[in-house]
Amino acid sequence: MRHQFATAALILAVLAVTACNILIPASYIVEGPPKADAAFILPARKTVVVIDDMTNHMSRVAMRVEMGEAVGETLLEQDLVPEVISTRDAIAYMRRADSAGHSASIQRIGEGLGVDQVIYVKVDQFSLLGSGIDRSPEAIALVKVIDVTSGQRLWPAAGSEAVRGTLLDIDPDLVSTSAGRRELEDKLARETGEEVAKLFYAHERRELGGRLGVKK
Repeated sequence: MRHQFATAALILAVLAVTACNILIPASYIVEGPPKADAAFILPARKTVVVIDDMTNHMSRVAMRVEMGEAVGETLLEQDLVPEVISTRDAIAYMRRADSAGHSASIQRIGEGLGVDQVIYVKVDQFSLLGSGIDRSPEAIALVKVIDVTSGQRLWPAAGSEAVRGTLLDIDPDLVSTSAGRRELEDKLARETGEEVAKLFYAHERRELGGRLGVKK
């Protein structure tokens, strides 16, 4: 009798789960959320992340550091590269080059920092108001990878890969204060950096954010 009750309870439990998930594909239940493959397999070389914000979309240098460090830290966590030079050092090197009266090329920056490849990230958009219906904070970064030895791009073949970073479900009151805006700016910079890093390893897809495709 106990065995019959246990069997009946198990059947009811399975039916309940099935009813709750009737609109969810079986593959989702078995395998979990869909994943996006890496857009590019990054060579396992000494790397630096350069954040280019020449048009000053971001008001503070600290935001550039936050974005670049988010990329580098994620690459190391995913064991994709053996070493990452800090973005802060890259910014300092670029400042020294600018003060000498000439802007350093991506290859020159890489050589000066003693790395094998540069992940070059150009900030194309950065706004706490965003552009969507919900006006969520949004940033767009354009990414390419450069081989320092040859000076040639490794990826993409042409143009740059566009990536969007977004912040969801934020406290709207934060935008109204200086301290709140700084907090959101730092979070958006880090979120965008993490999205850039996802170009180089398989990860769960998001409804918002992620790759936008190649931009010329």
